[in-house]
Amino acid sequence: MSNPFENLFAPIKELNELALKSIEEITAIQVKAIQESTQVNVEALKSVAEIKDVDTLQKYLASQVEVAQNLSTKAVGDAQEIAKLGESYATSVKKIVEKSIPSA
Repeated sequence: MSNPFENLFAPIKELNELALKSIEEITAIQVKAIQESTQVNVEALKSVAEIKDVDTLQKYLASQVEVAQNLSTKAVGDAQEIAKLGESYATSVKKIVEKSIPSA
C-alpha cells in the first residue's frame, strides 16, 4: 500500500523536478547566447583596432550590419526555443496536476 505522505507530496516533487529541469534548459540557452555575444563583441573590438583608413572603416561598418543581422536571427531562434520550452512546461504541469487529482 502507498504511503499517504508520498501520495500527497509526489506531485509537488514532480513539479519541483520539472521546474528545475526547465530552469536548467533556459539557463543553458542564455549562457550560450552570452558566450556568443561576448565572442562577437571581442571580434568587433579586434576589427576596430585594425581600422587604419576610410576603406577599412567602411569595411568594418559594412560587416557590422551582417553581425547585427546574425545576432538578431540568433535571438529570434533562442526566443522560439524558450517559447517551446514554456509550452512543454505548461503541458507537463497540466498532466501532473490532472494525474494528482482523484477521479470522481
